[in-house]
Amino acid sequence: MKRIKEVLLIGLVVFGGVYLSASSSLGQKDYENELRDRKTKVEEYLGKSDGVEREFLEKILNHEDENPSVTLREITNDDTGETFEKIQAVDKENNIDIDGRLDGTIFFRKGNERFWIDTKRETYYTDTFDYSKNHNDDGIISRNESMIYDKFLSGYDKEVEKIGDTYKVTSLDDLNKGSYDIYDIEGNWLESFTDNSQGRWKDKLVSKTTDVNETYEKLLNLKDTYTKVDDLGQIKDKGKK
Repeated sequence: MKRIKEVLLIGLVVFGGVYLSASSSLGQKDYENELRDRKTKVEEYLGKSDGVEREFLEKILNHEDENPSVTLREITNDDTGETFEKIQAVDKENNIDIDGRLDGTIFFRKGNERFWIDTKRETYYTDTFDYSKNHNDDGIISRNESMIYDKFLSGYDKEVEKIGDTYKVTSLDDLNKGSYDIYDIEGNWLESFTDNSQGRWKDKLVSKTTDVNETYEKLLNLKDTYTKVDDLGQIKDKGKK
């Protein structure tokens, strides 16, 4: 999971015309074929794995994220001592998503209404987006299969150990050697350590609750004490500076 689990959104831009429409269709077909190829490779990899690695892969393959859930993570740079906290939350039943840094930019939405707040500058931006249009690839490859592909089949060798009631997945390649992720016995992520050209970072779970709606309401109330801006560019990613 390195640090932050990321969602890949693929958009096809159609300018009109028979040729361009056909090209778009071919592009989508190639993309879907790539997903099928990844799924096949994951299935083949599972068939060849054994021991602790196979046990861990089965845990990940069958893992279901807790829902609803609010997670708080602490991220620390071992080289500089910089520390910050990230909040992530999801409630599928009520269509709530929350993601961001407590000391910077936090995104949150309920249904199609979404907000960004900058806790440093005490500003916010809001708009609406039809999330029903989001592309869903679960029919081809599941999120868990994609995770296995990215972690074990993207060119980086891994070692899986079982230590007490945890699994430790360590990178063996030269670029990330010694970096690791730790999961509990059910396949829930607990901690990561990254050592590469981006520095040495520790990322650990601080807490996990089910209070998604309560957290959403707190952010909504906090937003009401901030100043509204008309351009997302005035907020998005500014909290990191």
